[in-house]
Amino acid sequence: MPVRLAPGFTLLALVLASTAQAQPAPTIARATLRAFADSSVEWRAYAGRPRSARVRVFANAADDREERPFTVVLDDRAGNPRPITEEAPFIAETLGRALGIDPTRLVFVFRFSAASFAEDAPDRGKALYLRATFRRAASGALSAPSWRALSPDELDDHTDRALR
Repeated sequence: MPVRLAPGFTLLALVLASTAQAQPAPTIARATLRAFADSSVEWRAYAGRPRSARVRVFANAADDREERPFTVVLDDRAGNPRPITEEAPFIAETLGRALGIDPTRLVFVFRFSAASFAEDAPDRGKALYLRATFRRAASGALSAPSWRALSPDELDDHTDRALR
């Protein structure tokens, strides 16, 4: 049975109904995914020194995969003067643009292994995984990230077990 509204509320009801529908899951073009399967990004920090990170993009198989269907794993490099987490919003915006997807729809995992601290250290073995997710502020700017440490099993879920 249809709900009857006063004549002036019909348009408002249609607008609200259309915005309440579920947003389709974002996609990333295959060519873009291939380009970011295992790549490196470089940028210049505010202090002027160049920085870099290894970047890999995976399908997200964790519980939040409907809201955030892809996971971006960033490996910090030993040559960086400070941890790349200091510039997480800038990195998220930049990679979101490059991937063609709003960074609020991505999971970012900052990975710190022995190779993050010493140039010749192995990249295998124990590592620290920090999960960062973002929201948009009322102004439209990316907010500060929400951080959470991940276990190796949780990382497996976020990368659909492709990062082993």
